[in-house]
Amino acid sequence: MSDLTPLAVLLLAAGGALALACLEQLIAGGSPSPVVVARRAAATVRQPLSRPETYDSWLFHLAPPLLLVAAVTALATVPWAPGFRGIDLETGVLVFGAALAYVTPAVFMAGWGAGRPLAVVGGFRFVAQMLAYAMPLTMAVTAVATPAESLRPIAIVDVQHAVPMLVSQPLAFVLFLPSVMAVAFIAPFDLPQARSELGGGVFSAYTGVQAGMVALAQKVLVLAAAGMTAALFLGGWHGPLLPAAVWMALKTLAVAALMLWTGRRLPRFEVEPLLTFAWKAAIPAAIGAIVWAGLVTLVFYR
Repeated sequence: MSDLTPLAVLLLAAGGALALACLEQLIAGGSPSPVVVARRAAATVRQPLSRPETYDSWLFHLAPPLLLVAAVTALATVPWAPGFRGIDLETGVLVFGAALAYVTPAVFMAGWGAGRPLAVVGGFRFVAQMLAYAMPLTMAVTAVATPAESLRPIAIVDVQHAVPMLVSQPLAFVLFLPSVMAVAFIAPFDLPQARSELGGGVFSAYTGVQAGMVALAQKVLVLAAAGMTAALFLGGWHGPLLPAAVWMALKTLAVAALMLWTGRRLPRFEVEPLLTFAWKAAIPAAIGAIVWAGLVTLVFYR
């Protein structure tokens, strides 16, 4: 059922986070340097742990490890190559969504546990954001699973050997990408931390190892979101000439670059318009995507 050991998944998470940090430097206009990234990470971890006056110390200290576990679990569900995968279940895409669901209590625990007004506001913002975008995300997954007649990520990749879902299910892609960005609080959906408004929000009180865990978890979330997007909509490892794992890596980096580039180019969305769009536009459109998926399946996949 699994070709990746837990150690391999952790190494993939660490290596992917390093690659994304370098990609962020490149998008920001700098020179990508793994050495600089490693030095910054080491400097963060070496900071002494702060002991702020917290409203609930248990929630405050448990939030970073829970966030990291949720991110790594989501990453483990991504099929990287035919013989290179972690959690391989018949309901794998649902496990991916379930792992992302645990990001919500982790973020809220961080804000509520800190007890600071801006941190609490950030926590409540993310709960509202997650409730609004969980439905479009799940319904978009349903749309791409319909032609494959399976919720197993590998089966969805296999059915794209000729035509990627991006071509046959463009509406589902348009809904899925911003939804996973919102769940992973990638800018411009970074409402829980919003440095220009909340000064770091839910994570402002963390230092040292805990701050390092939060930063690593955020990078792994982006990697998991980009990897699953590549698997579900871009044909995964399918491609000419190059090895399967290389194609998957290139597509994942391309999606991650699109996410990070978009976040730097768009202003942060206000809470009310963001939620209004999700409830009044994205969810009805997701229903349309499911109907379209059924029609496409009957006409082209039967």
